[in-house]
Amino acid sequence: MKKKITIDIIILVAILIFVNLVSLTIFKRFDLSKGKIYSLSSSSKIAVKELEDRLVIKAYFSKNMPGEYANSRRFVQDILSEYQAYSQGNLKFEFLDPADEQELKKEAQQNGIMPVSMRVIENDKLEIREVYMGLVFHYQDKIESLPMIKNTQGLEYDVTGKIKKISASGLKKIAIFDPDKDAPQQMQGQPAINAKFETIIQFLSESYEISKVDLKRPVENDIDALIIAGIEDSLEMSQLVNIDQYLMQDGNIILFQDRIVANIQQLSAQPINSDIFRLLNNYGISIKPNLIIDAQCGQVTVQQQRGMFRTQIPVSYPFFPIINNVNKENILVKNLDYMQLIFASEIDTTNIVGGISFEPLLYTSKNSSEVTMPQLDISYLPYINIDLKRMLIDEPKVVAGIYSGKFVSNFMDHTKDENAVGNTVSGRILLVSDSDFVKDGAGAGVPGNRDFALNAVDYMVSDGTLIEIRSRETQFTPLKEIKQGTKKFVRWLNILFPSILLILLGFLHYRKELNRRKHIGELYE
Repeated sequence: MKKKITIDIIILVAILIFVNLVSLTIFKRFDLSKGKIYSLSSSSKIAVKELEDRLVIKAYFSKNMPGEYANSRRFVQDILSEYQAYSQGNLKFEFLDPADEQELKKEAQQNGIMPVSMRVIENDKLEIREVYMGLVFHYQDKIESLPMIKNTQGLEYDVTGKIKKISASGLKKIAIFDPDKDAPQQMQGQPAINAKFETIIQFLSESYEISKVDLKRPVENDIDALIIAGIEDSLEMSQLVNIDQYLMQDGNIILFQDRIVANIQQLSAQPINSDIFRLLNNYGISIKPNLIIDAQCGQVTVQQQRGMFRTQIPVSYPFFPIINNVNKENILVKNLDYMQLIFASEIDTTNIVGGISFEPLLYTSKNSSEVTMPQLDISYLPYINIDLKRMLIDEPKVVAGIYSGKFVSNFMDHTKDENAVGNTVSGRILLVSDSDFVKDGAGAGVPGNRDFALNAVDYMVSDGTLIEIRSRETQFTPLKEIKQGTKKFVRWLNILFPSILLILLGFLHYRKELNRRKHIGELYE
C-alpha cells in the first residue's frame, strides 16, 4: 500500500513538472476585459516572434516597494512572461534588486535606470526610500531602456515599441516641414523652432528617424512620410513644387492644416490666406472657410460677476468639439475613444477630382453646425445657459480623411528638373482640418490626440503593428444619452420597484403562513 502511494506521488510530481515545462512555451490567458487589455495583442506576439537573435530584458525593481506600486512589479512580471512564451526562446528576462548591491546600482545607472525617492509611511514612521522601477533591453550590441514604470497603463505599447526599435535594421524616416529651419537667429523670448510640436515629435522619435526640412530643396527619396502642420503664410514657389514632386513620387503626406486662425483671448478669428490651399485645390482637396461648432464639446473657464465678487465658471464651448464619431472600418481610428479638436473647419468632399478616392476618418456629432464668413464670432456668450443639443441640429461634418489615388501635378512648367514626375500611381494625403490638436499648450496633452497623430504616421508608412496596441485601454466612456421618457421610467422604477417587491414577498409569506396554519389545523381535527 505504501509503495503504491509513493508511486502515485512520484507520478503526480512528474506530471506537475511536465506541465510547468510545457507552460514555458505554451501560454494561454482568458481575458474578458474590454479590448483584452490584460493580454498581449496579436501585434506584440508577431513582433516578439520575429526576433532573430536573443533579447534579454533586465527588470531593475526594488522588492520593498511602496503599497501603491506593489502591483506594478507583479504586472510587469506577468506581461514579460507572456512575451517570453511567444518569443520561441529568443526572449529572456530577469528581475534584479539593486537596493543593497553597489555593482547593480552602478550597472542600472549606466543603463539609464535611476533611483526615485519616495516617501513611505511604515510602522507609524515616515521614511524616504529609494526605489528602482525600470527595464533595460539588450539585443546584440544595442541597448534601450524604460527608465521609470510608475503605472502599467500603456506598458505593452512601450515594451513592443522598444522591441521593434532595438531589433530593427533601420528606422523608417519621417520629415517634418519647418518653415523657419534656416532662420539665422531666433527672436529673444520666442519659442524654439517647432517647439509648439515638440511633444508629438518626441513621441515619434521613439519609433522613427525624424528630420526637419524647409522644402526649399527636393525631399529625399528615402523619406517615408512628410508631415506639414499649421501653415499660416504663403510658401515660395520652390516649396510648393517640392511638396508636389514628393507626392508625385507616391509620397505620403500628413497635413494638419487650419483654414481659420482664431485667438480665444482676443475672441477674434480670420481666414488664413496661404497658397497651400491653391495647391490642395489642384488635387481636389478643399477645406471650407468656416468653423465647426458641436454640442459635444469641451469647456472654457470664464469670469462672471456675482454680486460683489467675480467667480470663475466652466462654460461649454462648441468650438472645441469632442470627436468620438469615427470610421470604425479603418484601423487608424477604430479603437480611438475620443479626440479634442480646437477651432476645426469642415472638409468639403464635393470637389474630389476623378481618379482620387476619399475615405473619411473623423466626424463631428449629430448635433453640429458652423460659423461662417464674413462674421466669425467665436464669443462664448451666445452659448451660456443654452441647451446646445436643441440649438445645433446639423448633420455630422467631416473633419479628417485620407485622399488616395492618381494625383496630377500642376507644376510641371515651374520645375527645371528633368526627372520631374507628372502624376502619381498611388499617392496619399491624410488631412485633418486643425493643427492646434497636436500643439503644445493646446491639444497635444490629450491622449486621444496624441494617439491619432502617432497612428496616422504608422498608417501612412504602412506599419500598423503599434496601432492595435496604442488605444486599447479605455480613456473616455461617456454615458449613452437616453430619451427623457426613458429617464422618467427608470426613475419611477427605482422608486416603486423595491416597495412593490417587498409587498409581493410579504404577500407570498402571508399565504405560506396561512397554508401552514391550515395544514396544522387539519392534523389536530
